[in-house]
Amino acid sequence: MNISEFLKSSFLIIICIFLARFILPPSFTPILAMAVFMPFMTQNKSIQLALPVSILFLSDLVLGFYGQTMIFVYGTMILIGYLSHVVHKGSLSRLIMSAISSVLVWHIVVNFGVYIGGLGAVSLAQTYSLAIPFDLRLLVSTVLFSLVFFGGWQMVQKKLTLGQGN
Repeated sequence: MNISEFLKSSFLIIICIFLARFILPPSFTPILAMAVFMPFMTQNKSIQLALPVSILFLSDLVLGFYGQTMIFVYGTMILIGYLSHVVHKGSLSRLIMSAISSVLVWHIVVNFGVYIGGLGAVSLAQTYSLAIPFDLRLLVSTVLFSLVFFGGWQMVQKKLTLGQGN
């Protein structure tokens, strides 16, 4: 894929993420799906890691930051981007597996950060339990947006392939 197609695809994803980040309910976001999907768009590891983290940072500038937990949020986003690069094989089944795994990693690491940040007398198990409704929405949105990105990507690739045949 040339730089023009990459920029067009990135622009559409950025628009989608900003709209979803500011319109959809909390924890229903395409951010993790984008981190999981980036290896489909580019082999450049820097872009794979930087684009989702940059979009998260820009949206947090508007929505606000909330303490030391943010270290866990950004660290987990980078970890998920790295793991997605490692397991990427270009198949839909790998994408779905990565989407589900990324939410599990998110649940474990970020909610551990919430626990360390202190919720009073709440135990780690209670912290994880309290996070389940939010992380279920995150799971649904991550799988859904991963499928949307994959479907859109397949359409673009098919169009490019058909266009080269002329």
